[in-house]
Amino acid sequence: MKKIVFLLAFIGTYTYAQNTEDKELLKKCRKEFNKKICLADEDQDSIPFYLDQCPSESGPTDNLGCPWPDSDKDGVIDKDDICSTVPGPVENKGCPWEDTDGDGILDKDDRCPTVPGPAHSNGCPVISCTFGFDPQIHMEKFDTDIQNIEEIYNLINKKVLDHIVQKLPKKDLASRKVFFIIQYIDNNSYIDNNTPDDGTSPGYNLLITKFWNQNVLEYARKKYGKDIYLSKMLSPYNPDIYRKMIGEKSFSYMMKYYDSETNKIIITGKQRSTLELPVNIRVDFITPHKIKVSNYLSNLVYEYKNSTWKLLKE
Repeated sequence: MKKIVFLLAFIGTYTYAQNTEDKELLKKCRKEFNKKICLADEDQDSIPFYLDQCPSESGPTDNLGCPWPDSDKDGVIDKDDICSTVPGPVENKGCPWEDTDGDGILDKDDRCPTVPGPAHSNGCPVISCTFGFDPQIHMEKFDTDIQNIEEIYNLINKKVLDHIVQKLPKKDLASRKVFFIIQYIDNNSYIDNNTPDDGTSPGYNLLITKFWNQNVLEYARKKYGKDIYLSKMLSPYNPDIYRKMIGEKSFSYMMKYYDSETNKIIITGKQRSTLELPVNIRVDFITPHKIKVSNYLSNLVYEYKNSTWKLLKE
């Protein structure tokens, strides 16, 4: 009973205080305008002029007669919008659907949201026991003692990257939508502390780490300023198992960009990408000195002979 009496007393006190405040506001309004204007409701939101902070725009009482803002114009008002500065659908509370692996398939529709894969396999990688996932490509020969292979790749890797970027629409390249996804270490290959590659793709992992080394990755970051995602998820328990394969210099460089949430290497550009336009780059090795470069714009084959790289197909 005491609680009810206290509650009624509180409500009465609050109502009295509110009425007193309203009367003061009305009195203040009438010093500038006549009574008719002060009591008018031009925007027809049931809030009189003297109490309406936005008298010409209809708005709810709990926002003093002003419409709730929608900063990102996505149809979700800011007070209900978890991502009020970035457009997103109502069903995701105003936030854009994420695409963690950057394969163009939204996480909500992606059966493998952290590993890139094509739409026809629901966002999961298509596993093949042939070399480099491509049934048309087979390793003709591989010598793990190849000398200076990284230096040889340094003669072509930047040109490969530039050639792909030059084919992109300039408008897209200038925007924050574009980001690079580089197909890196083959997830099907077994990796341990003793060997760089002992799995279904002999030699691929060793060669791909030599091709996409620190020099070309830093070149891409500085020249194009775009985020670079390496496809391989590194073990969160012992990422050092990749140190031998990648090499100390490139490994130390990549660890600066290790993202513990996704267990991936994300080399950040000048501005973070909105992750709308992935540029997926894949290099397959026909031989260590003959490579196929693939992305959605082209398929190119290069061969290294007589101390120079030549483009065989375009």
